[in-house]
Amino acid sequence: MLVEGELYYENLIKEDKEDYGIIGLMAIPSELISPVYHNVQNELLKGFLLQKPILGPTTSMNSEDQQQLLFLQKAQVSYINSGMWNEFKTFRLPFIENAKRAYRQLSLIEDSVVIYRLVRAPERLVFKVYTGNMPPPKAESYIKSLMMKYWSKKTYNGAEGKMTNIYDPQSMLDAYWFPVDNQGKGTEVSSLPSGGALGEIKDLDYFLTKLYKSLKVPVSRFLTAGDPFKDGAEITRDELRFARFIMRLQSQFAIGIKETFITHLKLKGLWKEYKLKEQSLKIRFNEPSSFMTMRNQQLLKIKFENYNTATQGDAISKSFAQKYYLDMSADDMKENREWMRKDAALTWELEQIKSSGPNFREQLAAQQAAAGAAAGAAGGGAEAGDIVTGK
Repeated sequence: MLVEGELYYENLIKEDKEDYGIIGLMAIPSELISPVYHNVQNELLKGFLLQKPILGPTTSMNSEDQQQLLFLQKAQVSYINSGMWNEFKTFRLPFIENAKRAYRQLSLIEDSVVIYRLVRAPERLVFKVYTGNMPPPKAESYIKSLMMKYWSKKTYNGAEGKMTNIYDPQSMLDAYWFPVDNQGKGTEVSSLPSGGALGEIKDLDYFLTKLYKSLKVPVSRFLTAGDPFKDGAEITRDELRFARFIMRLQSQFAIGIKETFITHLKLKGLWKEYKLKEQSLKIRFNEPSSFMTMRNQQLLKIKFENYNTATQGDAISKSFAQKYYLDMSADDMKENREWMRKDAALTWELEQIKSSGPNFREQLAAQQAAAGAAAGAAGGGAEAGDIVTGK
């Protein structure tokens, strides 16, 4: 997905057993298959065109590769793409395409830094040769003779049987002695320092930061010196941006998985049996990191703080605050009231268990029966008295 931008899988079914549904997937190389659209602008997919090589018994190394084109229906292939097009909408772009320029710049600056360090690392010697009142041509020849003298050494050539001078690159590390006149003037040798700031890599860090940003990877995970990565409550904009990028990737996979699952349900006959629709199925991935979870937790905390502040007085109804401060729908509010009723019933039941024990229901039934019998006896006596008094 990151490198090619497209994934293709052939949906495998068992011959004469289509009611088994999709029993497996087989990957198809992206260079051998291409999608065919009814309308590219609206991305209405028609099917896929597969390039299948023809292999025969007479195939040799000198023969040209032969291929046949096969048209595959949309339901035959599980297709997942990056969702990104090129300028002319002719092919999908991978996500790593955004980092191509930054990666090339980083590679070039790395090579240039290495070359600069190799060239400027050694120290150089500066020879100040005293020539006195020599004319310029003679002074120049004198300097050349000194160069040849100190950049070469005498060795014995056994083949020729004589002494020869050969170039010695290490001679620059030797000690040298130069004649000085009566006035103390003579040749001086000083050291030219090597290139400075060779240990700094600010240029590399700059282009490396550009590379991470192009890949949408948080720079703080890699370039923060002395501070290890903490997967906790420290939420930055880069982390949220990276989490949203992963969620966009997950949504692309969810589309492909959903279409494959719909094909599976249709083959098994469950799609028509339960009268399903595409809106009936929703695929949701887990959040990519704890940073997104922590951010949602912070937003929820802010909502509850606003809700508690608004409902402290009698000016705002709790139901109104639930709808506009907690973003609860009418169904959510109705479900919440039902759960509050169940919580109240459970609280009362726990209080009865604490006061009367686990058999409180039998005790309550016995008390109600006794109270009913007493009320019946009292009601009968009063009625008899009334009759006597009436007579």
